[in-house]
Amino acid sequence: MNFLNRIFLREGLKLDIIFLGSVIITVFIIPVFPPTLQKVMYDLSFTMIFLLGFLNSDRRHPAFLPVSIGAVVLLWVSAYLKLPVLFSLSYSLNILFFGIVIMGLIKDLIRSKTVTIRIIMEAIIIYLLIGLIFAMIISLIDHYDPKAFSFPNRTDTITVGHLNDFIYFTFITLTTTGFGDIIPVEPYARSLTIFISITGQMYMAIIIAMLVGKYAASRQDDRNEE
Repeated sequence: MNFLNRIFLREGLKLDIIFLGSVIITVFIIPVFPPTLQKVMYDLSFTMIFLLGFLNSDRRHPAFLPVSIGAVVLLWVSAYLKLPVLFSLSYSLNILFFGIVIMGLIKDLIRSKTVTIRIIMEAIIIYLLIGLIFAMIISLIDHYDPKAFSFPNRTDTITVGHLNDFIYFTFITLTTTGFGDIIPVEPYARSLTIFISITGQMYMAIIIAMLVGKYAASRQDDRNEE
């Protein structure tokens, strides 16, 4: 049984490494490429995240399988048909899927009794996925109300072409850096921006406190066993 557990943990760690790498590429690497390549690269990276999220999470959730399949199918169908309704459905399913994945990863954090490399990686994955969720929400808002946010040097209102801007704005807001180059204009956009910044700070405070508490408890258990 211990041997099987070690195999499971090893395979789970490998999946987490690939999962984290895929999310990092989506957030940090793809925006560096020319805009003409970004759309396809985002579609590929999101598909990889869907697959890894499915393999790495609690698949007992009744909505997990249909949501994951629907998200992948709509992602590629909307990419080729370019229909506004399909775009909205695709991003809505993406947000729902990422939310289910995040809930599963949070459960892993809560259930864990010790702080391991895998737990730390999952905490980072959660943070990055939260940023992607908010980026997609802003993308949907911008799709229906292009004046909700003011983007510098904006020449059109094609939402998919600005996904890197949404990701940039989201993480700058999550970290409360706020350079001021992208500005929420409408009142509801400002409220969402406040909510994003508070979410980032609360996540860091709660997760760090949880990890520190688990680490301190495991160290205390080790001392008691000596």
